[in-house]
Amino acid sequence: MEFRIVLVPIGDIEQNLLEKLKNELSIIFHPLHVTISDAISIPKGAFNPKRRQYYSSPFLKALIKCVNSKTSKFLGITSLDLYTNGLNFIFGQAVIDGGVCVISTHRLRPEFYGQPYNEKIFLERSTKEAVHELGHSFALKHCPNPRCVMFFSNQVLDTDLKSKNFCEKCQSQIMRKQSYKRIDD
Repeated sequence: MEFRIVLVPIGDIEQNLLEKLKNELSIIFHPLHVTISDAISIPKGAFNPKRRQYYSSPFLKALIKCVNSKTSKFLGITSLDLYTNGLNFIFGQAVIDGGVCVISTHRLRPEFYGQPYNEKIFLERSTKEAVHELGHSFALKHCPNPRCVMFFSNQVLDTDLKSKNFCEKCQSQIMRKQSYKRIDD
C-alpha cells in the first residue's frame, strides 16, 4: 500500500481548483499518490457570528473523522474565512505530525484585496498554502528562510514572495520521515 495525500473539499470548492492542486501536489510530493475525496459538510458550530468567520478547530475535528488509514494525510480545502485563537485569520492550520490539515482559499483570492480575478495567482497561493500545511502534517516547523514554503505567512504578500517548494533543509527533514516512504518497501 502506498502512502497518499487525500484532498477533502469542505463545502463548495471548484473542481478545477481541486484538479490543479492534485496535479501540483503530485509533483511536489512525488512519489506520493494524491487523490480527491467526496466533499464533507461545513462543521456545525464552526461559524462565529460576531466575527463572521469560521473557527478552524471544528474543521480539523471533521477531517479526523475522515481518517481511515495511517498511510494518508488528509488536506481539507474550504473557501470559508478561517480563524484560530489569537489570530485575526489564518490561511490554514495543521495537526503537527498528524494526519490532517486544512487551508482556506478565502483570503488567497486576489478579489479579496480589491484586485481582478487572476487564476494563476490564486492557484500559486493555494498550492503554497497546501504544501505548507502538509509540511506541518509531516512534522515540519516554520522555517526562517523567506523563500521556503515553510516560512510563516503573516499576510498574503509573504505567501506571494515564498516558493512553493521546500528549502534544502526542510526537504531533507521531510524525506527522513519514515511515514513519507512507501509502506510496502
